[in-house]
Amino acid sequence: MGKKSVLILGKGGFGVTLAELLLQNGWRQAAFLDDAAPGCLGKLADYIDPALQASYPAAFVGMGDNTLRVGYLAKLAAAGYRTPVFIHPAAVVSPTATLGPGTVVLPFAYVGAGAALGAGCIVNAGAIVDHNATLEAGVHAAPGAIIKAGAAVPAYAKVESGRVVASPWEAGAK
Repeated sequence: MGKKSVLILGKGGFGVTLAELLLQNGWRQAAFLDDAAPGCLGKLADYIDPALQASYPAAFVGMGDNTLRVGYLAKLAAAGYRTPVFIHPAAVVSPTATLGPGTVVLPFAYVGAGAALGAGCIVNAGAIVDHNATLEAGVHAAPGAIIKAGAAVPAYAKVESGRVVASPWEAGAK
Protein backbone atom coordinates (compact mmCIF):
# COMPACT_ATOMS: atom_id res chain seq x y z
CA MET A 1 0.00 0.00 0.00
CA GLY A 2 2.99 2.30 0.48
CA LYS A 3 3.44 5.44 2.49
CA LYS A 4 0.57 7.51 1.23
CA SER A 5 -1.46 9.11 3.97
CA VAL A 6 -1.11 9.01 7.73
CA LEU A 7 -3.44 10.02 10.52
CA ILE A 8 -1.90 11.50 13.66
CA LEU A 9 -3.82 11.64 16.92
CA GLY A 10 -2.71 14.77 18.76
CA LYS A 11 -1.59 18.06 17.26
CA GLY A 12 0.65 19.30 20.06
CA GLY A 13 4.41 19.73 19.79
CA PHE A 14 5.25 16.06 19.38
CA GLY A 15 2.42 15.46 16.90
CA VAL A 16 3.47 18.36 14.68
CA THR A 17 7.14 17.31 14.88
CA LEU A 18 6.22 13.76 13.94
CA ALA A 19 4.13 14.95 10.99
CA GLU A 20 7.02 17.05 9.66
CA LEU A 21 9.45 14.14 9.93
CA LEU A 22 7.03 11.73 8.25
CA LEU A 23 6.41 14.14 5.38
CA GLN A 24 10.16 14.66 4.92
CA ASN A 25 10.62 10.89 4.73
CA GLY A 26 8.23 9.50 2.16
CA TRP A 27 4.72 10.02 3.52
CA ARG A 28 2.66 12.15 1.13
CA GLN A 29 -0.01 13.48 3.47
CA ALA A 30 -0.52 13.83 7.24
CA ALA A 31 -3.80 14.77 8.89
CA PHE A 32 -4.65 15.30 12.54
CA LEU A 33 -7.37 14.49 15.03
CA ASP A 34 -7.33 16.57 18.21
CA ASP A 35 -9.96 17.73 20.68
CA ALA A 36 -8.63 21.29 20.97
CA ALA A 37 -6.22 22.23 18.17
CA PRO A 38 -7.36 24.09 15.05
CA GLY A 39 -6.93 22.71 11.55
CA CYS A 40 -7.82 19.09 12.34
CA LEU A 41 -10.13 16.66 10.57
CA GLY A 42 -12.04 16.11 13.79
CA LYS A 43 -11.89 15.08 17.43
CA LEU A 44 -9.80 12.22 18.80
CA ALA A 45 -12.80 9.87 18.98
CA ASP A 46 -13.41 10.31 15.24
CA TYR A 47 -10.74 7.69 14.46
CA ILE A 48 -13.60 5.16 14.43
CA ASP A 49 -15.10 6.71 11.26
CA PRO A 50 -14.73 4.08 8.47
CA ALA A 51 -14.38 6.78 5.81
CA LEU A 52 -11.49 8.32 7.72
CA GLN A 53 -9.78 4.96 8.03
CA ALA A 54 -10.24 4.31 4.30
CA SER A 55 -8.43 7.59 3.54
CA TYR A 56 -5.79 7.17 6.26
CA PRO A 57 -5.04 3.46 6.76
CA ALA A 58 -1.93 4.13 8.86
CA ALA A 59 -1.91 6.06 12.11
CA PHE A 60 0.47 7.30 14.79
CA VAL A 61 -0.27 8.74 18.19
CA GLY A 62 1.50 12.08 18.50
CA MET A 63 0.90 12.59 22.22
CA GLY A 64 3.59 13.15 24.80
CA ASP A 65 1.52 11.59 27.59
CA ASN A 66 2.89 8.05 27.68
CA THR A 67 -0.23 6.38 29.05
CA LEU A 68 -2.57 8.14 26.61
CA ARG A 69 -0.23 7.35 23.70
CA VAL A 70 -0.28 3.61 24.39
CA GLY A 71 -4.02 3.60 25.07
CA TYR A 72 -4.85 5.30 21.79
CA LEU A 73 -2.35 3.11 19.96
CA ALA A 74 -4.24 0.01 21.16
CA LYS A 75 -7.56 1.56 20.11
CA LEU A 76 -6.20 2.33 16.63
CA ALA A 77 -4.90 -1.21 16.20
CA ALA A 78 -8.22 -2.68 17.38
CA ALA A 79 -10.04 -0.48 14.86
CA GLY A 80 -7.89 -1.91 12.04
CA TYR A 81 -5.36 0.87 11.45
CA ARG A 82 -1.76 0.02 10.64
CA THR A 83 0.40 1.35 13.49
CA PRO A 84 3.85 1.34 11.89
CA VAL A 85 7.25 1.98 13.41
CA PHE A 86 9.03 5.13 12.26
CA ILE A 87 12.83 5.23 12.23
CA HIS A 88 14.30 8.50 11.03
CA PRO A 89 17.06 7.91 8.44
CA ALA A 90 19.52 9.84 10.63
CA ALA A 91 18.96 7.36 13.48
CA VAL A 92 20.84 4.08 13.87
CA VAL A 93 18.85 1.00 14.85
CA SER A 94 20.43 -2.44 15.06
CA PRO A 95 18.80 -5.07 12.85
CA THR A 96 18.57 -7.31 15.93
CA ALA A 97 16.63 -4.74 17.97
CA THR A 98 12.87 -5.20 18.22
CA LEU A 99 10.55 -2.21 18.14
CA GLY A 100 6.88 -2.46 19.08
CA PRO A 101 4.08 -0.98 16.98
CA GLY A 102 3.86 2.79 16.92
CA THR A 103 7.40 3.26 18.21
CA VAL A 104 9.23 6.34 16.92
CA VAL A 105 13.02 6.75 16.72
CA LEU A 106 14.00 10.35 16.00
CA PRO A 107 17.14 11.81 14.36
CA PHE A 108 20.56 10.97 15.80
CA ALA A 109 19.17 8.39 18.21
CA TYR A 110 20.78 4.98 18.62
CA VAL A 111 19.15 1.64 19.46
CA GLY A 112 21.66 -1.18 19.97
CA ALA A 113 21.81 -4.89 19.28
CA GLY A 114 19.22 -6.99 21.04
CA ALA A 115 17.39 -4.00 22.51
CA ALA A 116 13.66 -4.59 22.99
CA LEU A 117 11.23 -1.66 22.84
CA GLY A 118 7.54 -2.07 23.57
CA ALA A 119 4.62 -0.46 21.79
CA GLY A 120 4.45 3.30 21.52
CA CYS A 121 7.96 4.14 22.69
CA ILE A 122 9.69 7.39 21.77
CA VAL A 123 13.47 7.41 21.39
CA ASN A 124 13.97 11.12 21.00
CA ALA A 125 16.73 13.01 19.21
CA GLY A 126 20.19 11.97 20.36
CA ALA A 127 18.97 9.39 22.89
CA ILE A 128 20.86 6.13 23.30
CA VAL A 129 19.32 2.75 24.04
CA ASP A 130 22.31 0.45 24.34
CA HIS A 131 22.48 -3.25 23.53
CA ASN A 132 20.11 -5.62 25.31
CA ALA A 133 18.24 -2.80 27.05
CA THR A 134 14.50 -3.19 27.53
CA LEU A 135 11.97 -0.38 27.29
CA GLU A 136 8.47 -1.50 28.16
CA ALA A 137 5.40 0.02 26.47
CA GLY A 138 5.13 3.78 26.26
CA VAL A 139 8.62 4.69 27.45
CA HIS A 140 9.94 8.08 26.34
CA ALA A 141 13.72 8.46 26.21
CA ALA A 142 14.02 12.26 26.04
CA PRO A 143 16.68 13.99 23.90
CA GLY A 144 20.13 12.94 25.09
CA ALA A 145 18.92 10.29 27.54
CA ILE A 146 21.11 7.21 27.90
CA ILE A 147 19.81 3.75 28.73
CA LYS A 148 22.88 1.59 29.23
CA ALA A 149 23.42 -2.04 28.22
CA GLY A 150 20.96 -4.47 29.76
CA ALA A 151 19.01 -1.82 31.65
CA ALA A 152 15.24 -2.12 31.97
CA VAL A 153 12.83 0.82 31.97
CA PRO A 154 9.27 0.18 33.21
CA ALA A 155 6.18 0.94 31.18
CA TYR A 156 5.15 4.59 30.75
CA ALA A 157 8.36 5.96 32.29
CA LYS A 158 10.12 9.03 30.97
CA VAL A 159 13.91 9.06 31.02
CA GLU A 160 14.71 12.76 31.12
CA SER A 161 17.37 14.52 29.03
CA GLY A 162 20.85 13.88 30.34
CA ARG A 163 19.76 11.08 32.66
CA VAL A 164 21.69 7.82 32.57
CA VAL A 165 19.90 4.57 33.43
CA ALA A 166 22.57 2.25 34.79
CA SER A 167 23.34 -1.20 33.49
CA PRO A 168 22.46 -4.01 35.90
CA TRP A 169 26.07 -5.14 35.67
CA GLU A 170 27.47 -1.92 37.12
CA ALA A 171 28.52 -1.79 40.76
CA GLY A 172 25.70 -0.23 42.78
CA ALA A 173 23.10 -0.57 40.02
CA LYS A 174 19.63 -1.52 41.21
